[in-house]
Order: sequence, then structure tokens, then C-alpha cells
Amino acid sequence: MLNGQDPTAFTAEASSRLNHYFQVDTERQAFIHNILEKLEANAKRINELELDLEDQKTSRANYQSKALNLESEVRRFAQQVDKDSFVVVLIDGDGAKFADEYLRDSVGGAERAAIRLKQAVRENLRDTGAAHDDIPILVRVYANLNDLSKSLRMSRVIDYDEDMRLFAERFTNSRAEFDFVNVGKGKENADSKIRRMLNHYYRNMQCKKIFLAGCCHDNGYLHDLREYTGSPDSRLVLLETTPAEPAFRSLGFPILRFDDVFRSEPLGNETKHNVLPPLAPRPRSPIQQSSGPGPIARPQPIQKPTTTIPPPTQEQKQSSTPIPTSTPVSMTTSSPIQPSSTPEQIPGQPPRTSSVISSGNGGTSISYATAGGVNDLQNVTVKAPKPKKQPKVIFYNLDNYRIDSPTQHPPRTPAQASYQAKFHSIKPSVFCNDFYLKGRCKWGISCDKTHDAELTGPELAIHRYKARTSLCPAGPYCVDYDCYLSHHCPRAPCTRGEMCPFYNTEKWGDLHLTKDQLQPSTKWTEGIDLPEHVL
Repeated sequence: MLNGQDPTAFTAEASSRLNHYFQVDTERQAFIHNILEKLEANAKRINELELDLEDQKTSRANYQSKALNLESEVRRFAQQVDKDSFVVVLIDGDGAKFADEYLRDSVGGAERAAIRLKQAVRENLRDTGAAHDDIPILVRVYANLNDLSKSLRMSRVIDYDEDMRLFAERFTNSRAEFDFVNVGKGKENADSKIRRMLNHYYRNMQCKKIFLAGCCHDNGYLHDLREYTGSPDSRLVLLETTPAEPAFRSLGFPILRFDDVFRSEPLGNETKHNVLPPLAPRPRSPIQQSSGPGPIARPQPIQKPTTTIPPPTQEQKQSSTPIPTSTPVSMTTSSPIQPSSTPEQIPGQPPRTSSVISSGNGGTSISYATAGGVNDLQNVTVKAPKPKKQPKVIFYNLDNYRIDSPTQHPPRTPAQASYQAKFHSIKPSVFCNDFYLKGRCKWGISCDKTHDAELTGPELAIHRYKARTSLCPAGPYCVDYDCYLSHHCPRAPCTRGEMCPFYNTEKWGDLHLTKDQLQPSTKWTEGIDLPEHVL
């Protein structure tokens, strides 16, 4: 016993406390070690952040310096653009004609027209707040002066063709920034220049406003103007002279009228679409009778029933005034009358005067007084009128996508080999699609494609099929009645996948239409301004 305690119990208690102290010391050492490791890691991280901070400070200073320089450049460029900004007026002179009062004034008409046009443009700019008062206004008029002068003279607007040429010269000299350009003979010359200049000025940011005149009277510019729709700015303004086609109003461009500058009605010798009516046929001298077969053609093996004029009665022969027999005859301007036979001249009677007269447009006409018995008995064969040419139509579906007529691969015939032989013989040139498929080429002799190779009917069918495998640049919104390209995939079903040119197009997406999408909803007919609903 130690001081009344059991030594064994004391030793156990002391040992327990000693172990506890050892455990506490171990935990303390581990805690201190962890703290030291964290301090070391934090010190390293702080050092890295300090380096990053210095780098960011340097970068920020560089970026701020660059930003200031760029802002200065932007301000300088903006000042330069505003300093040299301008407004342009593009005029298709064949579609937009200056008012009669200017054209008839040979002395000061051109000068007054230039001043009034500039004032009208300036007033519009002031009303819209688009530009300051001293901004330059460029005017470019493109026209075929020869045809324009002739049209104005025939409509009695001017007396001489030279008056229009003098007007153009004085209009050009009225202002340094005004030009009246004679594009020469050619239907598309003025149009092509207007399109190119429109694209040029639209991409020029110094051009603050573009006034386009003479383009709304027909749909010739409709495709080109669609490319400029959806722009946030309203730089393009259409000037309406004669009433605009409805499709132009759907484009969303502002449409203005300068009635005190341009003529608001078509000329007397042109229609709304600038189609001149045919001139009256000029009579020619009667065809003289020859010793050979007469000018009256013999009937063909297959002919429509003939109308025979009966011989004159005894009373008619004794009458002092010949009475021609009236016979109902069906006639058209394109179907000349052809007599059925050439009668023999009866001995003892005077030679018969020819009754066939040229109509001036390639056909012939017959004197019915002569054919009815004034000189002799004749049979007259009247050609049946040619069937009326059906107008061209375009079908669209509910999405306003154009629907093409079905097509199929031409049959395997010798024409395949002959077409390929002709195709390879003209290389590196190619067949002109417009010439062979439309029957006309706007470039004429200036076209760089082949026009002189002769293609048979089956070969033309092969060429037309090849054209149908290409995508129309206007896509499903094409309004050309003579378009020979495709506006959606012509293959049903299509097995070309991603290789098909109609797959995932850049402008219109996938042009593989479903069966429902191939159902027509509206039909547009050439020459009619409103569509017909099919469904």
C-alpha cells in the first residue's frame, strides 16, 4: 500500500495519462504539420496570382492602348465616310421617261429636269433625316437612245430623234455629277448596267441612299431586288413612274413618286410591259401572172373542207354592177387564204387579173370580187385557224415554293451518242442554254457559248433534261415563265444523298419536297397579275 493506495492502480492511471499525453502530442504535431503545408501551398499560390496579376495589368494596359487606337481609327474612318458620303439615283431610261414638258423644251428642258430631280431627292432626304443638305447627289441614266428617241417621236412627244439626243447631252452637261449614258441597241444593256451599278453602290458604305427609277414597270428586276431585302438599313428606295407591279410592293422597300420629274403614263405606242404593237401592213403591188403555175396554190392531200363560190347567175352576168357572192370565211392573221387550184384560162376571154395580194407580213390575201365571179369562177380554200397558243403557267405550293412539272430520263436512242459527240466536239465551249432552250440569247453574237451547232429534237430533249438537273439561281421563288432549270429536286425518289445539289442548299435549305409539298396551291398565268387558287 502506498499512502493508502494500491500501487498497481496508481501505475495504471499514470500509464493511461501518459498515453493520453502522447496521443495529444501526436495530434498536435500532425495539426502543426498540416498548417505548415497549407501555408506553403498558399504562399505558392499567392506568388502565382501575383505573377498573373502583373501579367493582366500589362495586358490590360496593352488592350486599353489598342482600344483607344482603334476607337480613334473608327472615328477617323467615320469622319472620312461622312465627309465623302453621297447619294446616287440610278435611272433605267427605257422604263422611266422624263416628263413631256422637259423633253419638248429643246433649250432649257434638260437643265430644268436636272434641277427638279435634284430638288425632289433633296426634299426626300430632308424629310427622312437621312443626310445633310450639302451631300452630293449622283445621277446615272442608262438608256438605248436610238429606240427611246424613236418611241418618243412615234408618240409625238418630240418632233425629231435628234431632240432626245440633244436632251441627253444637255442633261449630262447640266451637272458634273449627272450622266445620261447611251447603252446602244440591246434589250438587256441598260438592265445589266443598272444591276451592276446597284450592287456596286450598295456595297459602298459611303453611299447613304440609292434611288432606283424605271425598274417597277415589269418584273425584270424583281429577282435582283430580292437580294437586298431584310437589310436593317433602308438605303434602297424605289421610284415609281408608271404603275408598279404588285410583287414590288411585297419587297418592303419604300416606293416614291416624282410625278413632276418623270412621265406617269406609258407612251402611246407601248403597253405597260413595253411591247410595241405591230405596225399596219403596207400594201404591195399585185403579183403578176406568170406562164408557170399561178400564185394560187393547189390543195394539199389533207385539207380542211373547201368553200366553193357558186358561179354567177344569168341576171348577175347581165347586171352592170358585179355582185360578189358573200361566203362566210374563217380567217386569222397568221393563216393566209390559199386557193385550191389554178384554173385554166378559157380561150376567147381576156386574161384574168391576179387576185392575190401580199399582206405585208408574209401572208397573202385574195380579191373576193374576182374570186366571186367578176372575172371567172374560182374555188377558194381557207386554212383552218391555228390553235391558240396556251399561256405559260407557274404552280406554287402552300409554302410559295415553285413546283416543276415531272421529268424523266430520255430513252436510250442513237440520239444519246450523237448528242455526246456534238457535246465533245465543241469543247471547251458548251451549248448556250438560253439559245437552245428559250430560243433566244440576250448576248447575241457576243455570247461566249455555242449557238451554231444543230441539235435535233431528241438531242434537244436530252439537253433539256440535263438542264433540269441544275438548281435555278432564284431557287423556289423563281417567277420566270421560261425557266428551264429546276427549283426542287426532280428525282423521285432521290438516291444521291448529300451529293445532290438540292440537298441542304445555302439559301433555301433542303429542296427535296414531300408528296404533300408537291401539291399545287396557286397558279400564276403569264399576262395575268393575280393568281388562281388551285386548292
